[in-house]
Amino acid sequence: AVLAAAPTNAVYAQAASSGGLEEVVVTAQRRTENLQDVPLSITAMTGETLSQLNVTTVEEFIKFLPSVTSATLGPGQSNIYMRGLSVGTLQQGSGTNGPWPNVAVYLDDQSTQVPGRNLDVYAADFERIEVLTGPQGTLFGAGAQAGVLRYITNKPQINELSANVKAGYANTAHGDNSYNVEGVVNIPLIDDKL
Repeated sequence: AVLAAAPTNAVYAQAASSGGLEEVVVTAQRRTENLQDVPLSITAMTGETLSQLNVTTVEEFIKFLPSVTSATLGPGQSNIYMRGLSVGTLQQGSGTNGPWPNVAVYLDDQSTQVPGRNLDVYAADFERIEVLTGPQGTLFGAGAQAGVLRYITNKPQINELSANVKAGYANTAHGDNSYNVEGVVNIPLIDDKL
């Protein structure tokens, strides 16, 4: 077993230096770990991957996630499904009528679940997106029977000035032109403090 493991490590090291494989760090178990060391079914898309795929909305990046689908009823009214599981429509205690999601959606460490709605986050400044399939109730609560979708935003860098700008233009047949501009700026005000 030791002999078989040695060539594998050499292959990983060689691939990482040539730009093939790189270490993917996730926080699926509430601590920072290498993706290969986590005993869960996880799909992670880095911010760089999202940028290369030019995806910005839930409907766009779900196409690239295995066993994840969505049913959209309009802006802010999409239901996300993992592994084909759905709980149907339930009457909530507060009188809100709508399906209680069985896929937990988190923005960093904050739950964003509400009946009949999923947070439509525009992917402008993401470090990564993590998808944890299967029951995740132990770490993420009762609304995570089918899995968890986690949006992890970029953290501020307190000693580095950086900026990113993207612009877009679209034309619709028999319609108006549309434009979009997206910008992100990281400005350290007091080095290593703010």
